[in-house]
Amino acid sequence: MTGANRGWRTLEIPIRPGTGNPTHCPWGHELAVGGVRQSWSQDYRAPEWLCEACYALPGRTGVWAVIDPAVENQVPPNNVDEYALRLVVVPPTTPVGIGTVRLCLGRAVFGEIRMSLCATDRRAVLVHLHIDEEHRRRGAGRVLVAAAEARGRDFDWTMVPIARDPVSIAFWARLGTICSLSASPRPCSHQIAAGVIPACD
Repeated sequence: MTGANRGWRTLEIPIRPGTGNPTHCPWGHELAVGGVRQSWSQDYRAPEWLCEACYALPGRTGVWAVIDPAVENQVPPNNVDEYALRLVVVPPTTPVGIGTVRLCLGRAVFGEIRMSLCATDRRAVLVHLHIDEEHRRRGAGRVLVAAAEARGRDFDWTMVPIARDPVSIAFWARLGTICSLSASPRPCSHQIAAGVIPACD
């Protein structure tokens, strides 16, 4: 069985955001050289890929799934699928308040990203990213960041300062941030009025 372990609700195989045919595997191999096979993850309900270069190495499976983070693929909480990996949107209670996107399989939540989007000023504030410890280093953070970016496409992004713990630093150093880092976030006046920044503390 590939995809999520239904008994324990874990990310059994890694995931990455994207669409179409990947050119490289998550471990850096060029697939045109190393070889690749495509299949379908019955548990994630998503395209699944196998890097033949990885598969030939001892201790490697070379398998990962690709999750499309587009807004049209993000669903409200009442549309969660018990048998598919889904990006679930919990909207803010006010127009520029803090909303959430969660990565879920049924009722299991692997992680979430919180953000504030102001459509008037086209300003986005990334407030917080959290992945449960047992699901880290499987690509969940990358998928959630891509989902947030999709919701705030063409927005001017800012984010709260990165936590100085080694795990957070390593994640953002690998991925790269979605905005220029500054000592403090730069919310618009509407987000300040909505209390977005005090909510970040």
